Amino acid sequence: TGMMGDMMERIGNFHDEEIGRWVEWTTKLIEPLLMAVIGTVIGGIIILMYLPIFELAGSIN
Repeated sequence: TGMMGDMMERIGNFHDEEIGRWVEWTTKLIEPLLMAVIGTVIGGIIILMYLPIFELAGSIN
C-alpha cells in the first residue's frame, strides 16, 4: 500500500511516453500529406493565373 505514489509515477511516465510516440507518429504522417496539399493548391493557383494568357495567345493565331 505504500507504493501507490511510485505506481502513479510509473503510470504517468508510461502515458507521457505513449503520447509522445503518438504525436511523433502523427506528425510524420501529416507532414508529407500537408506538403502535397499545399503543392497542389499552389500549382492550381499558378495554372489558373496562366490559363487566360494561354487562351489569349491561342486566340491571336
